[in-house]
Amino acid sequence: MNIYEINNFLQPKRHVLAIACGIIGGTLPNNNSNAHPFVIGALISAFVVKMIYGDYDKDFRWTFSDLIFWIFTIIEGIIGAFVITILSTV
Repeated sequence: MNIYEINNFLQPKRHVLAIACGIIGGTLPNNNSNAHPFVIGALISAFVVKMIYGDYDKDFRWTFSDLIFWIFTIIEGIIGAFVITILSTV
């Protein structure tokens, strides 16, 4: 990763949005499908952050920074969904 990609990674607004979307995905009602709230939170957070902020690099090639982007946004979405499921059971 170069310095441009590292600076984009260190922006907290991306991470806050990913966790917030994970929380929203974890609270969506799930009546007809068997999808786990963690999966829904991870997918919503990954796609919303990708659509609003994009990934870390500038070009359209798959690089190591793209892998890092998808891993971190999915994990942050799962964390958000996990937090809201724990808080809703208390």
